[in-house]
This record gives sequence, C-alpha cells and structure tokens, in this order.
Amino acid sequence: MMNQKKILRKNCLKERELSFKDKGDNCLEEKKFIKIISEINSVINILSIAIYFPTKSEISPLKLIKICKNLSIKVCLPIIFKNTNELIFSKFDDENCLTKNKYDIFEPIKIIQMFPEIIFVPMVGFDKNLNRLGYGKGYYDKAISKLRKLKKIFVIGLAYDNQMVDNIPIKNHDEKMDMILTDKMIYR
Repeated sequence: MMNQKKILRKNCLKERELSFKDKGDNCLEEKKFIKIISEINSVINILSIAIYFPTKSEISPLKLIKICKNLSIKVCLPIIFKNTNELIFSKFDDENCLTKNKYDIFEPIKIIQMFPEIIFVPMVGFDKNLNRLGYGKGYYDKAISKLRKLKKIFVIGLAYDNQMVDNIPIKNHDEKMDMILTDKMIYR
C-alpha cells in the first residue's frame, strides 16, 4: 500500500505541476469560495477559517483572506508545533508576521491557537469518494481528527481537477474531506 501511494503521489504531483504551469495557482473562483462559505454558514456559525500559504505547485486559497475580512471571519494558518510535532492552527494577521518552517512553508511567528470551523486543505491527489492524498506525513489527518472530536467542522480539499484519480487507498487514520473544490467544480 505504501508503494502504491508513493506511485500515486508521484503521478498526481506531475499532474498538479502541469496545471500549475498552465493555469497558475490563483485559478479558484472567488464566487465558489463565497458559495461554500455561505452554505456552511447556514449550518454552523463560522468564526474562523483555516487556509494555507501555497508552496511549490499547490493551488492557492489566498483569495479567502479578503473574503473572510469582508465577512468578519478570522483567518488562521497551520503551524507545526515544535514541542509536539503536531499541526495546530494559529491566527493570521498579515504577511509581515510570517516565518518559514522546516518544510519551507510560511506560518505565523506568534502562536495564538485557534479551532476553525472550516479548514481548507492542500492536496496531492483525491478521488470521487472525497478521499485525500497528502504528502504522507499525516499532519492534517491527525489535526482534523482531533478537531472533529471537539466540534462540527467542515474540511474542504483544494486541488486542480486533473489531480483526481480513480481510487486512493485509505487506512483508518485517513480523514475524508467534506467537499473538494477544484478549478472546474465542487465535489461532494
């Protein structure tokens, strides 16, 4: 299974790279983000949303910063907490307050932990059953699992449509997405 995932990961990253070169990372429509947020807002009260700073060829969720500001929703970013090596979410104020971690990903310098109602997650690949293929470290799976035990949250994977594969082999620690938004559509 590990080997299978490794091969899938390689292929999906190749596809992602192609879309990134072709469309850039800023191709998710603002109106789709707004549609998803208002839909979820009718079910739960959204106080904060977790996004990520895109790295390599990841599709960008950064349009959400402005959208959240307009809706008075706080934004937070994932941060790998050095003491426990687990992923937590910390309040994002502005780009001047960021530093790069060991994976070369921007994260807040000051830690103000938050428990977001919506988490937008980067993906290496996905399938139609809303299974996510990540980088294989399990950071997001563990963080999502913890939060889902605390309260009702919505987890939304972001990807290019060509990162979709027939089937992602899953284990019981793998967390499913509630929705996946691509440059072409919304999968539910």
